[in-house]
Amino acid sequence: MSKEEAIRNMGEKVAQNIKDGQLLGLGSGSAVASFVNALGKRIQDEKLEIHGIPTSMQVEIIAKSNGIILESSSLIPQIDIVVDGADQIDADFVMIKGGGGAHFREKIIIAAANESIIVADSSKYVEIITWPVPLEVSEFSRFFVEEKIKLMNGDPVLRTLNKGYPFFTQNGNLIIDAHFGEITNPKNLEQLLLNIPGIIANGIFSTKINKFFRANSDGTVDII
Repeated sequence: MSKEEAIRNMGEKVAQNIKDGQLLGLGSGSAVASFVNALGKRIQDEKLEIHGIPTSMQVEIIAKSNGIILESSSLIPQIDIVVDGADQIDADFVMIKGGGGAHFREKIIIAAANESIIVADSSKYVEIITWPVPLEVSEFSRFFVEEKIKLMNGDPVLRTLNKGYPFFTQNGNLIIDAHFGEITNPKNLEQLLLNIPGIIANGIFSTKINKFFRANSDGTVDII
């Protein structure tokens, strides 16, 4: 079974957790998109009314096409369930997020939701985090933050598009991908990054998550 089929199976299982009338926080990425598509089938077949607050334009478009009623950020404090993905998840379930540049908004909806669900294929589950840490920064703070990361023995790399243009988030900010190699104590690093002025949001997520769904290559889905 392909990874895409396994992720689709996972999306269908997660969609069964959603109840009529709920307000969802929608993260970003392919696993979340698969969940939204599966939920859209339930909305159509069962005539459900589901509301959603997306964190990215990608998921906003998919959610709207699947019949999810889009709501404004003013309703974030009322989110029932958030469904989001991850780039890496370590043995202690600390995550790296921000590959799509939406981690600032994702941190907010996860903190606000009554329940949080993370969806990811088995390749995202690792013993130790090795991914770079995405840092959302303003243009004004970019060079200051880069110097601070270097002093922490990190390698800051400005995220760019294919032709070399800087990547801008939907908030109008830049992303610095901070390379630290193996991150054996991500919670400590998260706190150090929080203390640097100019970092709007870092991509380390150590907050408690209610459920992790893992899509395996054989098509099975584990709930952790």
